[in-house]
Amino acid sequence: MKKSLSVTLSIATSVAFFITSCASAPKDQPQPQIEQTEEIERPKTPQVPRKLNVVNSSISAQKEETEESIYAKKIEGIRLSVVSSPKETTKGKAFSSPFVFKAEKTDGTPVAGLELSISFPETKINGQPTYSLANLTTNSSGTVIFVPATPAFSFNSKISVYPSGDVTNAEIAKLAEKVSVSAPYKVKTNLYASGGTVAIVDFNASGKPILSNSVSSSNLLMALMRSGFVRIGNADFSNAILTDDIPTVYKTASNLVGSNSAYLIFGKVKYLTPIEKNADQKYTLTLEGNLTCLDMKTGSILCELHSTATVTEDKDWNCLNSARKLLAENLAHEIIYGL
Repeated sequence: MKKSLSVTLSIATSVAFFITSCASAPKDQPQPQIEQTEEIERPKTPQVPRKLNVVNSSISAQKEETEESIYAKKIEGIRLSVVSSPKETTKGKAFSSPFVFKAEKTDGTPVAGLELSISFPETKINGQPTYSLANLTTNSSGTVIFVPATPAFSFNSKISVYPSGDVTNAEIAKLAEKVSVSAPYKVKTNLYASGGTVAIVDFNASGKPILSNSVSSSNLLMALMRSGFVRIGNADFSNAILTDDIPTVYKTASNLVGSNSAYLIFGKVKYLTPIEKNADQKYTLTLEGNLTCLDMKTGSILCELHSTATVTEDKDWNCLNSARKLLAENLAHEIIYGL
């Protein structure tokens, strides 16, 4: 009985202490409540890029300037002309005056400060001219003055000028060609009195070679003599020419003429078309000649020439003789500016 009373008193004491503690302890300050919400991931809508519309703008959003368009703008409204050019000269002798070109607008206003490219023949490789380039800028009057070096080779060519640009680009080259201008660039040979040899093989209408007494060779010799060549003559080594081998021709000619010739002119004359009767009852024939000129000291090629001659005659038997004479004159002219 005492034990039960003791437990009861102990419980009562504990309850009284708890009540007293609660009454005397200060109340906690209310804490702000933060409501946490779970973020719900929504499906993303794909973004479509907005199209840029350029209105009244000087800059195109879709087109960039190219090299071609820049060059086209550069030459727009520009006109080139040849103010003056010198007469022909002789190999080893300077031109008597300069080449003068001018750039102006379509209204005649000079274009100053424009760079022009000048293309001109300067050397030869295997008898063919090679061209050099010079760039000059127009002065206040729109002109450029070009004085080439004393020519060391003979030429029957031209000198051309165009606004500078990358002409390795095909489109720019076409644009440059439209505004370019040119002048004759002629340099005669200086071998008129050096002595030479002519050897040509004629072919008949059937395409077979005539191995002796070449009429074309004699005609060319006479044409060259009328042009001022001296100490020149014919030689016959048709078989060597028919090999189409230059070293063989050179060796044969050297054995035949020795050091008496400074140069050798050799080649073939063939029918390009047969003799044909025209609607007007006349006859036409075309011959072609292919010649090579060699330096007899070195065996190097001085020039390679090609020319044609077409004649029309009342009688068919007159065609061949007339065509050979005309072809000889044409070839002699080429030799003067090629040898």
